[in-house]
Amino acid sequence: MAGQSGEALVNVSELINGRPLGSPQIRIFILCGLVALLDGFDLQSIGLAAPSIAAALHIPPPQLGTVFSAALAGLMVGAFGLGPVADRFGRKAVLVGATLLFGIFTVCTAFASSFNELLIFRFLTGVGLGGAMPSFISLASEYSPKHLRATIVALLWAGFPLGGAIGGLLASRMLPAYGWQSLFYAGGILPIVLTLLLIISLPESIGFLVNSGSPAELIRRVLNRVMPGLDIPANARFQLHERRETGTPIRHLFDQGRAAGTVLLWISYFIAFMMLVTNSAWTPTLLRQGGVEVTQTAIALATFNGLSVIGSGAAGYLITRFGAVAVLPATLLGGAVAYGLIGYAAPSISAITFLEGLFGLFVGCASSGLIALAPLLYPTAVRSTGVGWAMGMGRFGSFVGPLVVGALLARQLPVSAIFMVIGIPGIIAAISAAMVGTRYARGEQGAEVRSRGDEIAA
Repeated sequence: MAGQSGEALVNVSELINGRPLGSPQIRIFILCGLVALLDGFDLQSIGLAAPSIAAALHIPPPQLGTVFSAALAGLMVGAFGLGPVADRFGRKAVLVGATLLFGIFTVCTAFASSFNELLIFRFLTGVGLGGAMPSFISLASEYSPKHLRATIVALLWAGFPLGGAIGGLLASRMLPAYGWQSLFYAGGILPIVLTLLLIISLPESIGFLVNSGSPAELIRRVLNRVMPGLDIPANARFQLHERRETGTPIRHLFDQGRAAGTVLLWISYFIAFMMLVTNSAWTPTLLRQGGVEVTQTAIALATFNGLSVIGSGAAGYLITRFGAVAVLPATLLGGAVAYGLIGYAAPSISAITFLEGLFGLFVGCASSGLIALAPLLYPTAVRSTGVGWAMGMGRFGSFVGPLVVGALLARQLPVSAIFMVIGIPGIIAAISAAMVGTRYARGEQGAEVRSRGDEIAA
């Protein structure tokens, strides 16, 4: 399509949507998935190492909630603060800096010698993790064809429980053999190495480059790198298949009829991630009070994470096939029931492992489905902000959950009741997910018509 002054208009969205995935795109997805994997590894490590850390640093068990929530507070700050930064200055720069940050302070965690040092190191680790997530989700989704976007983002997020499963299996061997510090040496050195790979191999988001008005020659080079063999005219002008947004990114989360969907999405994220993170962080300590050893709990949590990988990987396909309104409520409700029953299953490790597996399968699918849905709700210009703020609300739930458990434990509430208190809000998440899924299904066709109109007008 010709533009003004004989320019050739090249629609980048159509290029990506109309071509099969190539190896450069798959390499991008793998790099982004490794960031998710290391996030899951870190979260599971702190949960399994917590009893040993508490003994070494003389931390009373109720105060472990503060330790867990320190990293989660950092995650929330990183997601809220660095998502808009990525929309303004680029996904790659934020992703590289955030990955390096959480690598450095994960290593520092192994050297913590006091409660206050531990809180500081965990908070700064969380800032890095929180800042990395919206960037890699947005970047990967912007190199995905539209019909595969939900599936690819869900598969990326499967790296989160996969990292947790690896962490659980390694912890069962490393904790007794090498001490709790060994988990944080491994969990910190790997992201530092990954940072170098990101610098060398990861391109900037093509959608960001187009939307920010980057030079045409730079966009052409990135396209040729990611999709070799393209014949792009020398006088090409690049555009996206969507309306361009200007102004404050956060405001646009509530524009164009997005306000209700944004709020409902935040509610679902808050509860789903509260349940997931509370399970990973507190379950070893809670079940220890119920007569279950940490090494046994590690196997149950490895089962939880292993089935979470399956649920997470299937989420994108299921949503594409059956719709978010069918998949998300059912999985959130199933996860709520499974988690609420774990406390009543103790001390039977077989029953606990079965329920942890069900919980991982259901809520892994639900959380991954929410992750996949978020990039679809927002245009490129505010995608990192939209994903980042949704993740921030999820991390706020992750922050609140461990503190609530610490308070309930301090009041000597029975372990079975604590599991039930955390599980019941899953019903609310199921309702809000059904509503946001319905709104997305209704709005998708209208958004497509509007974007086509913008293209014709151009």
